Amino acid sequence: MKKTIVLLMLLGLFTTGCATREYVAKQVEPVQKKVDTVKDGVDALNKRIDSMTQKLDSLDSRVTVQEGDIKEVKALVQEAKAIARRAEGRADEAYKKAEDALEKAESAMRRAEAALQKGLKK
Repeated sequence: MKKTIVLLMLLGLFTTGCATREYVAKQVEPVQKKVDTVKDGVDALNKRIDSMTQKLDSLDSRVTVQEGDIKEVKALVQEAKAIARRAEGRADEAYKKAEDALEKAESAMRRAEAALQKGLKK
């Protein structure tokens, strides 16, 4: 039985004709055109991907620079706040001293007026 099957298979191989090169070329040609079209599309997509990757890298670099700038600005803002607090403290001290000086001046003026009044009465 096995021998019969093998013989039938061999007979089938020898009795059927092989495809000619021309036939194969005609069958393969449309498929090859489709493959070429797909390859061209893939190549175009790869170029676009490369371009997008470069743009992303450029944006990433700019974002990194701006993040550094933001950190620097934050540090400057903190420094400005500290300077403003110190200035506010000094202004408060100066205001208090000015109030004290005004009180002393008013007191001195009252004493001077009192002394003037005493001198005029004599």
